[in-house]
Amino acid sequence: MFKKHHNAHLYVGSSQSGKESLRIFPLGGIGNVTKNMYVYEYRYDGKLKDILLVDCGIGFPEPEMYGVDLVIPDIRYLENKKEMIRGLVFTHGHDDHIGGIPYLYAKLRPLRMWGTKLTAAFANLKLKEARASEKVTSVEFNQVLHIGPFTVSFVRVTHSVPDAANLIIETPVGIIYHGSDFKFDFSPLDGKLSELEKITAVGKKGVLCLLTDSLGSERRGFTPSEQVIGETLEKELSMSSGRVLFTTQSSNISRIQLAIEKALKYGRQIAFFGRSIDQNTEEAVKLGYMRFPREAIIRDRDVKRLASTKQFLIVAGSQGQPESALSRMANDDHKFIHIEDGDTVVFSADPIPGNEHNVNALIEQLYRKGARVSYSDIMEDLHVSGHGSQGDMMLMLSALGPKFVLPIGGTYRHMMQYKRLAMELGYDKKDILIPEEGEIIEFKKGLPPHIVDKIELENVMIDGLGIGDVGNVVLRDRQTIATEGIVVIVVPMDQSTGRVTAEPDIITRGFVYMKESGNLIGRTKQIVNQSLKLKKGKIVDWQFIRKHMADTVGQFLQKETGREPLIVPVIIEV
Repeated sequence: MFKKHHNAHLYVGSSQSGKESLRIFPLGGIGNVTKNMYVYEYRYDGKLKDILLVDCGIGFPEPEMYGVDLVIPDIRYLENKKEMIRGLVFTHGHDDHIGGIPYLYAKLRPLRMWGTKLTAAFANLKLKEARASEKVTSVEFNQVLHIGPFTVSFVRVTHSVPDAANLIIETPVGIIYHGSDFKFDFSPLDGKLSELEKITAVGKKGVLCLLTDSLGSERRGFTPSEQVIGETLEKELSMSSGRVLFTTQSSNISRIQLAIEKALKYGRQIAFFGRSIDQNTEEAVKLGYMRFPREAIIRDRDVKRLASTKQFLIVAGSQGQPESALSRMANDDHKFIHIEDGDTVVFSADPIPGNEHNVNALIEQLYRKGARVSYSDIMEDLHVSGHGSQGDMMLMLSALGPKFVLPIGGTYRHMMQYKRLAMELGYDKKDILIPEEGEIIEFKKGLPPHIVDKIELENVMIDGLGIGDVGNVVLRDRQTIATEGIVVIVVPMDQSTGRVTAEPDIITRGFVYMKESGNLIGRTKQIVNQSLKLKKGKIVDWQFIRKHMADTVGQFLQKETGREPLIVPVIIEV
């Protein structure tokens, strides 16, 4: 059985004075799969000196977050510490690691940012859309960054997007290995293997703590290579008697390249649909990450001129996003393409945890339109994970031999499963750190790592153009409307005298059918009249009256119906 070997090493950069400390905590990415953002704090004699940030991603809303488009990290902790932030390093180009920066850069500026070539390109596309002047600096894998007291090196790892990196972060307290999303693909589509020799070399130097991707900790063995998808896609193309629509994550450049190659082999021409697909492929071609004959690509408006058997459409919307190109096609809301009998739709992506409902609803609609739909539940090897399984994780852990381990990038159950794996490899349970979101872990010479503080984190929600303006109160009202309905009480008032001029009106939506609930509505009006105290004359304190009205009507309706609708009193001046 493998045993950790940290006792044999002197940790590079380890604290000599005993006054240095390193704090690590997530603003997202612990206990959930998305919204990744990590804070590294260097302190001396208890005083904060420097901050390094790693990643800034988005998350998807929970089902009960009605109307919310995206969720981003809560950075309130950082806002009054901007002068201490030395920079932000991105690990790879997935939205759950770079997608939050357009929304948050303004609160963090001036901010230096770095990422590998394709990662920087994708992040810069998002900053450009947000009309930001800032840009992410592109770095090579052999570059070393000196960011305040942090020395950051890049380790190439295979994932589902090219140029994915793990980070070696050397600090005055010790070496941290930031093992964001990875797997060990020994036959990657782009031919670029994980830099296992770098991983082994830093392991020999001595790693204080490994932060490691844990999402695949429930799967046995190694995660399969991307190569297996090619064979499955060929089967789909050979069976298709009409148009083929292929959807995957827009950042999955290598897989899109593979799909194009297979489509060309079967004599089809390619069209791209969806802004994210267009932008990412264009950027990848420009940087040399994708290659295909330009004449094989046709414009979206020209697709109808081709026979259906010659069409291969690469379409955004693998996660069932309501406004995506694929969703609009399925709902006859697309300018050029409508799903028809004989179409084949291939999902080369699994739903992100928590997003299953949207994907399943889209698949249902595609079936209703007559399409033949292929997805991983019914067809193997249409998608392989970009995250390592147990074999990948044990290989990484064995190569590094860190003193402490901190699972990240998964739900709580994934983190706990990783803990079990690490204990099977000889780690003591106290050396495997499982913090809750917002808990701050401190590393200091002579002391075991421990939680020194906890910051309260909230979901910062994006709704349309609004950033963070949908809080818990608004969300609770939306939830109430969705589940219990709404009752609007309209009270006419004389503008000059402040007196009620007529009987109140009751309007309901999603609560009861008014035509069949006349008695209930009439009794509700009586309750309102009592609240207004019509015989007392002029009403002065309307704020009090509104609250009293809402409380009394709410209590009455709950007693009569067992429901608790949202009560909205409205005063109309006449």
